[in-house]
Amino acid sequence: MTGSRGQARTVTTSPTPIDVIGGEDVERLGGGMQLRDALTQLVPSFQSTTVGSSSFNSLTRPAGLRGLSGVHVLVLVNGKRRHNSSIIDFNSGATSQGGNPVDLDLIPSSAIERIEVLRDGASAQYGSDAIAGVINVILKKNTTDGRATIEAGQRYGRDGSGSDGETVQASVSKGFLLGDGGSLTLAAEGKSGQPTVRNSDVTGALYFPLANGSPDPREQTADRRTYQGGLPKVKDVKLAQTLSLPLGEAEFYSDGTFGYREAEVGQSGRRPNSNQNVLQIYPDGFTPFYSLKETDTQFTGGVKGEVSQWNADLSSTYGRNHAKNGAFNTLNASLGPSSPTEFDTFSSTFGQWTNNLDLTRDFELGNSTPLHVSFGGEYRYESYETKPLDEAAYKSGGYFYPSGPLAGRPAQVGAQGAIVVTPEDAADESRNIWATYLDLALDVSPKLLLTAAGRFERYDDSSGSVWSGKLSGRYEVTDWFALRGALSNGFRAPSLAQQSFAQTSTSVNLVGGVYVPVLTKVVKTGSPTARALGAQPLKPEKSMNYSFGTTITPGSGLTLSVDTYQIDLDDRITLTGLLSGNGVRNILIRNGFSGDQSLRFFTNAVDTRTRGVDVVGTYAFSTDDLGRFRTSLGFNYNTTKIRNIAANPPELSGLGLTLFDRRTQGWFTEGPKTKLIAGLNWDYDAIGVNLKTTRYDSFKLLDNSAANDQSFGAKWVTDLEVSYELTDALKLAVGAYNLFDVYPDRTTIANTIGLAPYGAGPFGHYGGYYYSRLSMSF
Repeated sequence: MTGSRGQARTVTTSPTPIDVIGGEDVERLGGGMQLRDALTQLVPSFQSTTVGSSSFNSLTRPAGLRGLSGVHVLVLVNGKRRHNSSIIDFNSGATSQGGNPVDLDLIPSSAIERIEVLRDGASAQYGSDAIAGVINVILKKNTTDGRATIEAGQRYGRDGSGSDGETVQASVSKGFLLGDGGSLTLAAEGKSGQPTVRNSDVTGALYFPLANGSPDPREQTADRRTYQGGLPKVKDVKLAQTLSLPLGEAEFYSDGTFGYREAEVGQSGRRPNSNQNVLQIYPDGFTPFYSLKETDTQFTGGVKGEVSQWNADLSSTYGRNHAKNGAFNTLNASLGPSSPTEFDTFSSTFGQWTNNLDLTRDFELGNSTPLHVSFGGEYRYESYETKPLDEAAYKSGGYFYPSGPLAGRPAQVGAQGAIVVTPEDAADESRNIWATYLDLALDVSPKLLLTAAGRFERYDDSSGSVWSGKLSGRYEVTDWFALRGALSNGFRAPSLAQQSFAQTSTSVNLVGGVYVPVLTKVVKTGSPTARALGAQPLKPEKSMNYSFGTTITPGSGLTLSVDTYQIDLDDRITLTGLLSGNGVRNILIRNGFSGDQSLRFFTNAVDTRTRGVDVVGTYAFSTDDLGRFRTSLGFNYNTTKIRNIAANPPELSGLGLTLFDRRTQGWFTEGPKTKLIAGLNWDYDAIGVNLKTTRYDSFKLLDNSAANDQSFGAKWVTDLEVSYELTDALKLAVGAYNLFDVYPDRTTIANTIGLAPYGAGPFGHYGGYYYSRLSMSF
């Protein structure tokens, strides 16, 4: 079990809270769900945010445990560290901006045997960045079993748009015997999904007035649904393998995954009468589309066996994620009528090579109680690179409008609806990390378990060195009631992406109570531009974790756990708010830079304290007449308070600006505080029913002006699947995610540019999805 390197322990005998999710539980959810969505539905303190029209995060959506972000969760596959994505998180509020967490959705669900989620700080055991917990994905290791599925579904549709989001996906997995005791398991799956768009009408004039000052008659017939953001159009293929071969008394093992994904998602429409357009190319304006082509691979090979009474495991893992970003149905207006309408804007690559030696054995003490001792070492190499591609995507062509209302004005520079990296923005960074750890566990008595772990890590960049430690224990008060608790500290080095990523884009921001496109540039923290605004080198984030809980098993089939926690996280890294205005412009011009953009950079902005409670209960029972029932209840209460905000640098004094503004603070403190999940699974002969309802709490979106704050109410979302076994090997299932087509409350800010009119709720704003699935065992 994850969290215990020595004696095998169960969920209820572990000194820290663990959830175990079977592969069949992931499949029952259906609805075209990706892996992170499945975890959201099954783990109360795990939350994945559905983002619309945000380029990167429309596809690689942010997620995290216990109110923290994906960069604070360590992901393992078969106990080995999973590599990070090269795609940056920019649109999950402030909680993880600029991190490049592991993309869970690139692990094929058809290859998963189970998922173990450790909901506690585990930096000392597995790695310094495991501040919120660990997700360990265990791949299938079959000998002969096989399974194939095909599923199709679509959205309900909204506001007269008809049904949309049509999706077809298929998967197959099969195990094979190899020689005497060996096995090979293969899995493959593919998916094709159409986009889902929820938008509203653009208001205001689209065209220039006529020469006599009257409105252009095309205003009456123009399509005002120009915004095409939402869930993307996507195609992907994912593969996985797990291999085991006996080598005498030892075992050679390997596992690997491969993923390829293409996606595109629309952005906000560009009006024909703006300086983002060239009328000779798009006389009626245009809607740009962001595009992504991504390749992801990981391979692990290792040998394990017994060496001088030690259980030894030597392994090496290499992972790489490469993404090519682009845009089409767009232009770079500064190039004038000769501008291309399609660009490859930049590529990003993250590579990680991890090598581990783990040793474990028991030492018998005088009272015949074994002391479980584990120790080992790790060497890891990380690299991150971004490269600009088409020069025309970022080139300033110097085009000035020759006539009309914009005559003499310059056109906007850069590909519209795209993330652009210039040669000055390009990144090429790497670092080496060395670590060693010691993990001890002692059953002091049949009732008392104590564990201790320590870890030392050294980074050869500015992150430096750190010690992490953890103490935990479990005391069995009675046969059915136990207490448990833990104390630990953690450390997260600034990611290479946070240290080196820079880009330019036109983003939609709330300015003065109105959504407007803003030319925004993220600059490297160490760049002269950022230093002119007071940026300082990034420091590591540091944490202290406290947890205390109980496990209750009063009867057969009934378990209940209640765990409280507190996570203090200092020097959290996030993007600043948008820095603009005459004061910023003057600073930039004095330092030889352009003053035409709103700037942001990464900084150690804030110290936070997160407190919460996790409640997880299950009850399974069988009846003679009505079949087998399995009920589940999950609840999470989570709040985050800001304990300290970094002071403004002297460079910004007197400008009326703050690095960490009110809007950004609200992303930390005003999110949903509770989530309740209640589920029922019923099997009766050939019939199966899986019913689940989730309550997502209310939340707020703050603005720098309190008059523009928005509040969104709590919602219940119900999912239902009914299955029937046609034969012993063939099963048909039909179901619906968000059965009653629930949407978040509508926004209260005037929506003049056609964005989706709903709040960015934790369950998305795309309504219900219904599907059918046929599965076969062989």
